[in-house]
Amino acid sequence: MKKLLILTLGLALTGICVQAEDEAPAADKAKKAQARYAEMLKKYDKNGDGKLDEAEKAAMQADNKKKREAELLKKYDKNGDGKLDDAEREAMREDRKSRAQENPRRKEKGEKPGAGATVTPPPAPPAPPTPSEPKK
Repeated sequence: MKKLLILTLGLALTGICVQAEDEAPAADKAKKAQARYAEMLKKYDKNGDGKLDEAEKAAMQADNKKKREAELLKKYDKNGDGKLDDAEREAMREDRKSRAQENPRRKEKGEKPGAGATVTPPPAPPAPPTPSEPKK
C-alpha cells in the first residue's frame, strides 16, 4: 500500500513539474511580445496616444516592407547589382517551395507537399423531401 501511495505521489509531482516547465516558455513569449509592442509604440506612435492610428501603421508597414526587401536582396542577389534577375528570382521561388514542403504545420494538417491553398467543395444541397403518400 505504501509503495502504491509513494508511486502515485511521485507521478503527480512529476506531472506538476513538467507542466510548470511547459508554462515557462509561454510566459517568456508573452514578456517578449509585450517588449516588442512597447518598442513598436515607442518608435511609431508619433502622437503619443498609446496606440497606432492609420498613418502610424502605414509607416510601420512601409519600414517592414523595406526591411524584408533588403533581407531578400542580401540572401538572393548573388551578383550584387541590387536587383533580382530572373535566375535569382527562380532560386528564391525554389527555396520558398522547398521550405513550404518542409513546414511542420502543413504536415500536421495533412496537406500534400507542394499543394497550394486547399479548396473544399461547397456542401451538397439538401435532398428534396420525399412526397408522402396521399391519404385515403
